[in-house]
Amino acid sequence: MDLRVRKTLRGIRAALTELAKNKPLEQITVKELCEQALINKATFYAHYDNINALIAEIEDEFVKELTEEIAYVHLFFDDPAQFIVKLNYTFRELPDAKILFSSNRRWFLLGAILESLRRSIYKERPEIKSIPGIDMALTYITSGFSSVTSKHREESIEERAKLAGRATAAVLREFLNP
Repeated sequence: MDLRVRKTLRGIRAALTELAKNKPLEQITVKELCEQALINKATFYAHYDNINALIAEIEDEFVKELTEEIAYVHLFFDDPAQFIVKLNYTFRELPDAKILFSSNRRWFLLGAILESLRRSIYKERPEIKSIPGIDMALTYITSGFSSVTSKHREESIEERAKLAGRATAAVLREFLNP
């Protein structure tokens, strides 16, 4: 990719990030974005159909990067609490997490992350796919991770992970050792 194009795309993303500090993603206009990025609208539209296309691209890259960073998926079975701690720290280290989860699309993004986690879990333990109800259990568990993380912020990550890990281990025992 041409150096000028890469610079332009970085500028567009930086402008979106800066604007998102003071305004929800859904309220940012192409005009504002272009003014912040010091480009004209034609330049923006040469790369994206609209702001949602830009946000979707950032979301896709975020999920891919998060999935690639999860080299510890074995812990999901061996030590669920440690898996949750590592997942929380991995998530916080990724760029764009804060702005993406401040938007109304956070539930869509969460769904994409949960699907990515499920794929990683099945890759680690393909034999569990044949267990009746396991997909529903994994959906339940991974959705619980996000709820615990967002609704119990007064607890430390370690404390939340310990409790969520116990619940995860109990659900896994029920399905893996009937």
